[in-house]
Amino acid sequence: MLGFLFALLVTAGVAYLIFKRHNPQTVLLFAGLIMLGLAIVLPDTAVTRPEDWPNTGNALLDVFDHVRYLFSTTGAQLGLIIMTVGGFSLTMERIGASEALVQLTTRPLSKINKPYLVLACTYILAQCLCLIIPSAAGLALLLMVTVYPLLRGMGISRLSAAAVIATGSCLDLGPASSNANIAAEVSGMSVQEYFLQYQAPVALVVMAVVMVSHYLTQRYFDRKDGTTPDKADWADIEAERHGTTPGQPAAGKAPAETEAKAATTDTPAWYALLPFTPLVLLIVFSPFVISSIRLPVATAMLISAMVGVVAQMVRYRSFRQAGDVFRVFFDGMGRQFTNIVTLIVCAQMFAAGLTQLGFIETIINAAQGANFGAIPVTIVLTLIILLSAVVTGSGNAPWFAFSPLAPDVAASVGVAPVFMAQPMELASGIGRSMSPVAGVVIAVAGLAGVSPMGIVKRTAPVMVAAYITMITASMAWDYIASSIFF
Repeated sequence: MLGFLFALLVTAGVAYLIFKRHNPQTVLLFAGLIMLGLAIVLPDTAVTRPEDWPNTGNALLDVFDHVRYLFSTTGAQLGLIIMTVGGFSLTMERIGASEALVQLTTRPLSKINKPYLVLACTYILAQCLCLIIPSAAGLALLLMVTVYPLLRGMGISRLSAAAVIATGSCLDLGPASSNANIAAEVSGMSVQEYFLQYQAPVALVVMAVVMVSHYLTQRYFDRKDGTTPDKADWADIEAERHGTTPGQPAAGKAPAETEAKAATTDTPAWYALLPFTPLVLLIVFSPFVISSIRLPVATAMLISAMVGVVAQMVRYRSFRQAGDVFRVFFDGMGRQFTNIVTLIVCAQMFAAGLTQLGFIETIINAAQGANFGAIPVTIVLTLIILLSAVVTGSGNAPWFAFSPLAPDVAASVGVAPVFMAQPMELASGIGRSMSPVAGVVIAVAGLAGVSPMGIVKRTAPVMVAAYITMITASMAWDYIASSIFF
């Protein structure tokens, strides 16, 4: 019990420091080191080493050796996947393929003359593009350049347009998502199987609810504020197009189309197909199509990046161009290592500390003693991650911190790890989309010239509906999937 209390105290400290915007890697790493250190001296606790974790001969040094062990295992496996995903994503951005894709896919929206229907469809478009462009902030900025002016031109208010774009990646889906790759890892399956068999069925239901919720919610707030399309300030919208918006809201922030980088206009239209390359490869070379070949995610990303490099070389007839683009790929890998892989390792240290101090064992025993089943435990864990994401503004840190615990907790309530991991993973993105300190919300608010709290006021009701739907759909699909796949 003493270990549990210490773990609870350290966890509270972690939440406070991350809320105060301290570096999450540092906070989680030190928290893990402290708890593993306490496990050495407290009675009835001892640091349990994996079989392939060498013994340094000193208990204190073993704690630090655990960091080395995690980097050598996570960095070489899951870390490499996430790094290549980041490299590919940055490569597509560098050659203009991401912008070409967004430009192409947004054209059909301009053919619809019902403003709120276009607004709702914008969410579906953004969530689908998230499969190809996994960066929430990056995708949102592209949409602010392309879709936001279209919505404003139809009379949609700034807040409504910004709210929908800010939630465009509320569900971290597909093989390109680092969250999804970790969920697949802890579930003991390939990311293709995780995405097609577990994520996609639940996501389709949630997406439909979010689409309808945005339609109703944004229309309600616009009517309440008197900013519906029929009452739009067309002089303000016209001035906004020319970067001379009267009143200049939100501390002088300029509108998106005058402040953001203009979309590339000379990029070949067929470049829009390049971002689909890894998704096509991973689905084709999987148990669902060609089962005799298993293509690792990292390999698919590397091949796809090479396709982009060759396309750029042919386009400019310059090998130097190929070198410049491929350097961007490695730069992207480096960024992912710095921002994501290190965060995963530090989160695993934090989880190891919780485990060694008996925090998880105490919760499991309490759940079993109270005869809690899988559903109540899942709801509690998803709510913890959801609220953590709201507080920290990160869709990664809360999930990374608690994902290593999913298999043990799932085993304690008699379900497969994926049934616990899948709703926990989706909860993190939903929480991020209603956080006023989330990077994507702040970026969209700045470009739209509105306040982050104004956006969150409109995204929160939609995301609450998304969470309730996600939990309900997950439980229903888990029941169905257990009879199909197990």
